[in-house]
Amino acid sequence: MKLVVYILSLLFISCYNKAATPEPVPEVTTTNATIAQLKKMCINSPISFTVTAPVTVSGTVVSSDKEGYISGAIYIDDGTATAKILVGIYDSHSIYPIGARITIYMPELTAAIIDNQLTIGLTYNGSEPYPLKSVVLLDKHISCSNNIQTIEPIVCKAGELNAELCGKLVTIKDLEYQYTCYEEKFKGKYLRFTDSDDNLAYSYIDNYAAGFSNLPPQTTTDITGIVVCQNVPFDTNDLIILLPRSSRDIWH
Repeated sequence: MKLVVYILSLLFISCYNKAATPEPVPEVTTTNATIAQLKKMCINSPISFTVTAPVTVSGTVVSSDKEGYISGAIYIDDGTATAKILVGIYDSHSIYPIGARITIYMPELTAAIIDNQLTIGLTYNGSEPYPLKSVVLLDKHISCSNNIQTIEPIVCKAGELNAELCGKLVTIKDLEYQYTCYEEKFKGKYLRFTDSDDNLAYSYIDNYAAGFSNLPPQTTTDITGIVVCQNVPFDTNDLIILLPRSSRDIWH
């Protein structure tokens, strides 16, 4: 796949920093950009695509909101990188199931890197991406194939988790549950695990998710989830956590 890049002023794509100040950016004329290429373009500031920019990006859905563990967004992976799509609706799994190949039509959308994750949403006053929410907008910007692929998570160790894995579906084996940290603001909880080398792994559970009141087994267990980076109240640094897709990702 060849990416043709021209350096122009702002003919097709407008780039905005967090203060919504436009800057010249490379123009992508391919209709099939990779997620990695799109991520590289907005490494310094968000990019808003105009209606004349024929840019698309595709990937396979690796997340699900069926049991309420992930809401308002879907994660896709094309093998080069991952993207978080701000769909802004409930029950998106019924439209974009795990393993489905989807294509995002970027005109009138914005891409930005938020918490190390390429995030795509509606262009709203030249700022960071905004949830699409409307079914009309979802149909306009996202197409979904009927072919469903089997998604196999990356198997890694807790000590190998890093920001480069953001958006990836991973499985960490042989973890021991330690305790639960409740967060009033987010109305959820963080489950703390350690491995045999005392490396930490956290999993976040929303209080609306199935099995919210359950605790993991006291014996060693495997956990699966989408890697995300975020700030949490009990840690002064960015914390890498796993967002499970369903209760089966923690309670086997």
